[in-house]
Parts: sequence; C-alpha cells; structure tokens
Amino acid sequence: MSIAERKKRERDALRRKIIDAARELCVEVGYDALTLRAIAGRIDYSTTVIYTLFEDKADLLRAIADEDFAELTRLLQANDDETVSPGQRVVGLANSFVQFAMEQPEHYRRIFINPPPPVSVEESAAEHGNPNEDAYAFARSLFEAVVHDTPQILERDPDALLQMFWGTLHGLISINMILRDEPWVTLQPLPRLVEGATRALLRGMGVVV
Repeated sequence: MSIAERKKRERDALRRKIIDAARELCVEVGYDALTLRAIAGRIDYSTTVIYTLFEDKADLLRAIADEDFAELTRLLQANDDETVSPGQRVVGLANSFVQFAMEQPEHYRRIFINPPPPVSVEESAAEHGNPNEDAYAFARSLFEAVVHDTPQILERDPDALLQMFWGTLHGLISINMILRDEPWVTLQPLPRLVEGATRALLRGMGVVV
C-alpha cells in the first residue's frame, strides 16, 4: 500500500468515526445542542481535526443526511420487483419503507421526525431527480407508472399521489414509534397496517392490486 493510499484510508476511517459519534450525540442531545467540541470529546480528538474534514457543523449534518437517504434509496431499489404491476410495486415500496423504519429506527427518526436543517439540492451528494440516488424521485417514478397504467384514476398528479401515500405511511409509523409502550392502546403489527392501508389507498384510487 502506498503512502497516499494509507493516508486516504486513515482519513476515511477518521471521517467514519466522526460521523458515527455525531449520530450518537444527535440521539442523546438533538441537533440543536450538538457541537463539534462534544464530538471531538467523544472520539478523543481536537476540533481542529474535525475541521480538516468538515467545514462546519452544517457540513457534517449534510453528510449524515446524505448517508441516511442513500441507505433508504438503496433499500427501496433493492426490494423493487419490476416484473409486477405498478400497483404491486407500490405495495412493495410501502413494505420496504416500513422495513427501513423498523430496522433503522434512529435513521428514520433523523430523516422524518427530527430532521437536521434542510440540505439544498446543490449541497447534497445525491443528484436531485435521479431515481438511482433520490428516494423521492424513485418513489415518484412508481406513481407515474400507476397513472400511466390506470386510465380511470381521477388524481393524475404523481406528486399528489405519492404525498398522500407517504403521509399515510408516515402517520402509521410515527404512531407505532410514539405509542409503542402505551398500555392503553393495543397496537397492531406495523407491516400489516401499512400493507392494508396501502392496498386500501390504491383501491380507492381505482388501481387494481
């Protein structure tokens, strides 16, 4: 291994260490109270070292957001079955979305419940509108296919359809996360609720699933 390769590996490892520490602290204290000094203390480095890899706290938060969204996008794409109908693909999308929330609850909270400051299109590592990198664009492409495949559908705006779908899923997931230990409510299994709500929503739109 050359000196340059070794230095890059060490730099990447340090970047990973900083991001992981920032994730932990965000869970503990929230984004607003997060400081680079606290991160430096967590990993036993000076803040000067962090500044060699990130311009500021906002730059670090953008890196975390980019990673979380990239992971979500990869999961949605990996589980997508292009051989089935658009409606069935949307059901699969819903199942993948809830899978992400259940397997990565802190990631889900960080993206959708307690998000960092918005990342501009220009600052994001993902290409806006590219379904291979942009989870929203990927999901939107499925609703475009639903509209194309369903002449009788009344609402033909894929963004409106996606946002109704997304809002329904997010509501169910949020209730599950918030009321999970609530003794007065008998929560039903989240995957069952999400799939049932998705199928009901699609049938209400006139989509055969």
